[in-house]
Amino acid sequence: MDDEKRSPQTTVIAVVSPKDHKTLAFKPSSDPRVKFLIANDFEEFKAFPEITKTAAVLWIPPGDVTVLDQLWSYVKGSARWVHSFFAGVDGLAAFTKKHLVGSDIPLTNGRGAFSSSLAEYAMAAILHYNKQIPRIQSNTAQGKWEKFVMNVVQGKTLGLIGFGHIAQATARLAKPFGMKIVAVRRSPEKGTCDGLADQVVGFDKRLDVFSTADFVVSVLPGTEETKNFCGAKEFKAMKSTGVFINIGRGITVDEAAMCKALNEQKIAGAALDVFWEEP
Repeated sequence: MDDEKRSPQTTVIAVVSPKDHKTLAFKPSSDPRVKFLIANDFEEFKAFPEITKTAAVLWIPPGDVTVLDQLWSYVKGSARWVHSFFAGVDGLAAFTKKHLVGSDIPLTNGRGAFSSSLAEYAMAAILHYNKQIPRIQSNTAQGKWEKFVMNVVQGKTLGLIGFGHIAQATARLAKPFGMKIVAVRRSPEKGTCDGLADQVVGFDKRLDVFSTADFVVSVLPGTEETKNFCGAKEFKAMKSTGVFINIGRGITVDEAAMCKALNEQKIAGAALDVFWEEP
């Protein structure tokens, strides 16, 4: 048979995800070269006739990681690639250690996919507090006309705890506002990203950043090293006018210590995109 008449080879991708996940609405639906097997249950995966031909596995949180572990016994002979939809792969740590470490199968992630959105969230939170939006909303609700000094972020210091892709995207938005950027990163020798940060320090100097920053934005991944990284000492070091923002991982923040700092008015406010426990 001529090459032109041959049917295109189909690539089978197993997707560990709840079937009602909104992300699935964007998957290709009419490409005959790709077939998606979508489930969040091992028995359902086993029922797919094509399961043993799986070439790639995609994990979309909150997909059940235990299902992924069970699924691997069926697809390890054919699978050549594992991908995490999220940038963070801490949820796959046990699976990776058990099945991928030492193999030639790559694990990739969604690094950069949400950077712009999260950077905008951080800037929205900064402006929310700096422009005293709650005060304005309260005055509007009360029909109250009040003159007060409107703060500007120009000249204020943004402390970034972590300096990966999301943090760098946040710095790029903050720079045109005239903010000073100070970053904490595990390996400060990696530098300032061509001057994007005005200063970079190591983890051991983080209290210096917490104490000098007007806004502290945590963008840390969730690891054993970063668990409760932002704790009582860090919040105690912050300015009473300081605002804490977390767009990294929930486990990096000691929430009890943060709430104590807020209740005692040791810091001015907080904005959280993530939590220790999430629905």
